[in-house]
Amino acid sequence: MLVKALRSGVVNAYETLVRDHAHRLLQQAFNRLDNREDAEDIVQDLLIDIWEKRKKLYIEGSLTAYLNVALRNRIFDHIRRSVLHRKAAERLLDRLEEMQTSVLDMLAAKDLSDMLSQAVAELPENMQRIFVLRGEDYSLREIAGALGLSEQTVKSYSSELARRLRIAIATRYPDINRTLILTLIHLLTKN
Repeated sequence: MLVKALRSGVVNAYETLVRDHAHRLLQQAFNRLDNREDAEDIVQDLLIDIWEKRKKLYIEGSLTAYLNVALRNRIFDHIRRSVLHRKAAERLLDRLEEMQTSVLDMLAAKDLSDMLSQAVAELPENMQRIFVLRGEDYSLREIAGALGLSEQTVKSYSSELARRLRIAIATRYPDINRTLILTLIHLLTKN
């Protein structure tokens, strides 16, 4: 009877639908979602959709059973969307953290690069050349030949170069681990 009245567009039929079913549907939705606002939105959308699609409304069986199934489907859709939104938000947060870390790493690398450039610029000319040639993977023998120095002199300069860079890094970054400094110096000077 109510379904026929709804299909006919009788406004009182919609009011009866809301009066007779809204509270029960709201309780069911709230029990499953544990969120009153979401439960209210889902029930309200369900009842409005029924009114808007009333002319195409075909219900086989009881209206109560139809409403229960429709509500259950909407709750499942809501939960599925919530999970997808939560996963998307988590991925976005992870990506933002990665980007923040990347930016901080780039800034730290730039700061370290600037500090090393300044430290190298303050070295004697032969040590600067050794630093550059070591960075280009020249061997001690090749550096000695290129600079017209003995291998022992190049070794001594390389040791002094490593010591000065170690001091410069430790001064600029006092909290950095000593092992990390030594590894960095080794990579820079390849002793």
